[in-house]
Amino acid sequence: MSLERNEKEHTKCLSDYVDVPVLTYDSIRKKVLELYVERVQVPRTTSFMKDEGKRIAFRYMVKAERVFQYVVTNLGKVARLPPIDSLNPFYAELLNIATNGGYEILRKQAALAVKVIAGLWKEYRERILNAGESAKKYSVEFVGRTLSILKRKVKNLEATKNIAYVSRGTPCIDFEKPLIIVSGMPQVGKSTFVSRVSSAKPKTSPYPFTTKNIVLGHINLGNDAFIQVMDTPGILDRPINEMNEIERKAIAAIKYLKAVVLYLMDPSRDSYYSFDSQLVVLKTVEMLIGGKEKIIVVFNKADKVNEERLRECTQIVNKLGYEKVLTMSALYGTNVWNVIWEAIKLYDAIYGTNFESILKVYSSSITSASTSSSSSSSSLTSS
Repeated sequence: MSLERNEKEHTKCLSDYVDVPVLTYDSIRKKVLELYVERVQVPRTTSFMKDEGKRIAFRYMVKAERVFQYVVTNLGKVARLPPIDSLNPFYAELLNIATNGGYEILRKQAALAVKVIAGLWKEYRERILNAGESAKKYSVEFVGRTLSILKRKVKNLEATKNIAYVSRGTPCIDFEKPLIIVSGMPQVGKSTFVSRVSSAKPKTSPYPFTTKNIVLGHINLGNDAFIQVMDTPGILDRPINEMNEIERKAIAAIKYLKAVVLYLMDPSRDSYYSFDSQLVVLKTVEMLIGGKEKIIVVFNKADKVNEERLRECTQIVNKLGYEKVLTMSALYGTNVWNVIWEAIKLYDAIYGTNFESILKVYSSSITSASTSSSSSSSSLTSS
């Protein structure tokens, strides 16, 4: 099996499962009326040319059939949406938020409407074809009844707009690979850290229901192994009282991800946000992801801070229940891989995996390559 195929099998993009057009009753009604008035080309066969009633019946059957095909095709896409319990809980929660809890109801209503309209068409098709010069009456009647069924049976068709938005905007996450979520207030070095450790170019995707973006990068370990690193600018970086209700719900969906969280802090005295403000947001992150067990606190910009200040800030964080606090400098690359290592160790401990062993192999290969390169350089220098 090829590496490309493996990638496709593991990649879990919501858009792979949920592909739905944006529909409203008014938009469907408008399209239906446009289709109905379009000209119909009647075959110029002998039987049609000799029988005016057949020509009329055929014309109005085709008009009604166009309407039937359009409505059933588009409504069928809603009906064939995957059941909510077949999706990853993270995606399921986002879709429930998008539809105000009505995703399953919408899907089932659409399926019922398709069934009813299909039965109606079977009845009316024969009626129209056998009506001769009276075919128009039954054709128009079918269209009216179809729109009536649509309006009565599918109550929240407008929710397809939010479903499509979530489907197209949510980043693709591989739920079989480790995920590290990087959080913290603005200017603490999140983007610098993600750029420093990610060997792949981070991909930016809009996070549902916010004007913000999620940045998903990868640390490639070789042999189809990688670590996902998610930056959350503008999302997990402010107190909960500054978020509206829909943002809080959408962000809370992150707790369904199989992930660990690095909460970056700037302990320097001239930090953009005070240390106390950063502690308030740490509490928010705890609340949104369901506790501190998945969180590692990391002091970034350690190159700017003396030992006394680091001890002072560490003691404050320790009192909040965080026994271990890591330090690094994302700007200079100091200790960044130690932070990744600790994150993977926590991930393995929580989820019962063994990705640390893969990381050890990757680290050994990098070290060997570096040593070999240094030896070659020394030989060249000697010669």
